[in-house]
Amino acid sequence: MILLLISLAALAIGPLLFRVADRARTWLAALDGFVMVAISGLVLVHIIPHSLAEAGTVAVVLAAIGFLGPGLLERVLHRVARETHVITLVLALLGLGAHALVDGIALGSGEGHGSVLAVAVALHRLPVAITIWWLLRPSAGAVTACVTLVGIAVATLAGYFLADTLQIAVHSDWLWWFQAFVAGSLLHVVIHRPSPFRAPSKSVGALYAGIGALVAVGLVALLADTHIHTAQEPGAIGFSRAFLLLAVNMAPALLLAFAFAGLLHALLPKASMNWMRTGRPASEAGRGVAFGLSLPICSCGVIPLYQTLIVQGAPVAAAMAFLVATPALGLDAIFVSWPLLGAELTAARVICALIVALLAGWLVGRIGERHRTASAPRADAEPAAPPLTGLRHGLQFGFGEIVDHVGPWLLVGLVVASLVEPLMRGAWLTALPWGVDVVLFALLGMPTYACASGATPLAAVLIHKGVSPGAALAFLLTGPATNVTAFGMLSKMHNKRIATLFGVVVGGLSVGLGMVVNTFISGDGGVVLRNTDGLNPSTLQLGCLLALAVVFALSIVRQGPRAFIGQVISPHGDDGHDHDHHHHHHVHQGG
Repeated sequence: MILLLISLAALAIGPLLFRVADRARTWLAALDGFVMVAISGLVLVHIIPHSLAEAGTVAVVLAAIGFLGPGLLERVLHRVARETHVITLVLALLGLGAHALVDGIALGSGEGHGSVLAVAVALHRLPVAITIWWLLRPSAGAVTACVTLVGIAVATLAGYFLADTLQIAVHSDWLWWFQAFVAGSLLHVVIHRPSPFRAPSKSVGALYAGIGALVAVGLVALLADTHIHTAQEPGAIGFSRAFLLLAVNMAPALLLAFAFAGLLHALLPKASMNWMRTGRPASEAGRGVAFGLSLPICSCGVIPLYQTLIVQGAPVAAAMAFLVATPALGLDAIFVSWPLLGAELTAARVICALIVALLAGWLVGRIGERHRTASAPRADAEPAAPPLTGLRHGLQFGFGEIVDHVGPWLLVGLVVASLVEPLMRGAWLTALPWGVDVVLFALLGMPTYACASGATPLAAVLIHKGVSPGAALAFLLTGPATNVTAFGMLSKMHNKRIATLFGVVVGGLSVGLGMVVNTFISGDGGVVLRNTDGLNPSTLQLGCLLALAVVFALSIVRQGPRAFIGQVISPHGDDGHDHDHHHHHHVHQGG
């Protein structure tokens, strides 16, 4: 009963905190960052995993529809964009009511009484209350916001006092399907709705929003395991443990990769377009790969760079090889692969990425050159900076722009991998005929927007769950190079035939190389999640993990959580355009 009263009191405290923040306008930005991250964490780490555990994969599909559907409707039906937003908001609020009912049942039935789950129910009521006030107070007024909060309280009380009666309904799939769908709608509203409050300046707003986001990260981490039921199979581990195991083994490699990639980018002289134009298509493809090695860019940044290279007159073979190799052979991805996937699979990843890049550049580039429509004057190479200046600029670039660009994808990859580990049952994967999983994961990777470094933890988890190394490798090859945006860009700059041929070549090579890898590398070793007997990180690992956390925190504060997350949600939209301009600048000067 005490925790029930605390959870109800939190619904009243939320608006009071909002009013206090309203007196100091900058703190409203902090509240905005807190709401976005806390509710996103509640949806991604609590509601959707719980729905998946109770009702199967249909819940995830419905959550995706709830998240993506409103945006698609607003784009297609411009005249009803406002009505679509209102309906999505109503669904999101209904989802919070359904979640409150389930939480009340958990408290009333004794399932959560005196346990971590009961404490979690009380704690996450505060961000829920703030979110309701944040969503409704500026547009619908205080009365509507108060009525909604009262509705959440009534749903909690109904669940608590009618727990025995409602127990059967809680275990019905339809309830969890509905909750997953409206959770996706809530995520859409919170992430895509611009903050109604303006800070004195962009930098000040980003600073305070970043502080609020970091507080929310701590809250989500505290409650991470309370709604996730570990799959009942040998070796399965919980969300927090999987996240920590992956992060602590990645940290030293990531810090080294950021430093080395930044120095490599700053100190090496920029290659000129004249150098890339010499030779036959096969030689041009090799030069395109070499040109991309000094530019640590993931899949979302390489697409506009491909356009820049073509416009500046680079050979299509060189640009095509650059498009495949640059995200797949990023130093961050290679350094992270070593501790997570092992030396053998890391070496195979590098060799196979080179083969795919060179052959795709050579085969597709020869045809693409015949349909060339864009060219530009040749440019001269940029002189190298003095060593000390280059050293300073390299470190600033490595721990600044590279982290800003790659960091969001790494965090998303870690969270997704840590959720897959406890929730996914791998028996069906081991039952597939030889080679089928390679084709399956190559196809899964082709339309998705996967960052090579961010996808590496997921590959480690998939191997731990029974996926073959070749299938994981096929996913790591197709994910960064092929996606819907890349196909659209190639169709626009060349034609649909080139775009289709590019997908067929990259996909076919990835499948073939994945099957070759399966004949030489077993899936028995090289995955850090197999060593789960005890988590005893060294002092070096802990120090690197702390340093990496600080670097990521500074990136969130520097950009603000909306711009940080925007690089994943809309990598070519308004939130993510700044880094693209930076990369255009580097290529222009270098080309």
